[in-house]
Amino acid sequence: MIEEIEIEWIPEDTGAPYEVDMESVLIDTPAHIVDKWCKKKFGHTNWARMGMVTPEELLGNPYEMDMTEGIIYFKNARLV
Repeated sequence: MIEEIEIEWIPEDTGAPYEVDMESVLIDTPAHIVDKWCKKKFGHTNWARMGMVTPEELLGNPYEMDMTEGIIYFKNARLV
């Protein structure tokens, strides 16, 4: 008789960059609150929600990502 065993495969962590599953990011922070955070941090209100900008739009624009809130803060007041 052959005994059946179950093997659980756990993928190896390969490090950054990590893919962001936008379904798991809650987008519930009101825009006026994010405006305040951005204004306090960078002195302007140039930000976007993740998933609303394309990678091409990010190429020439320095930015900072907040993965927990799903927000991209642009470091410049205007898109470059």
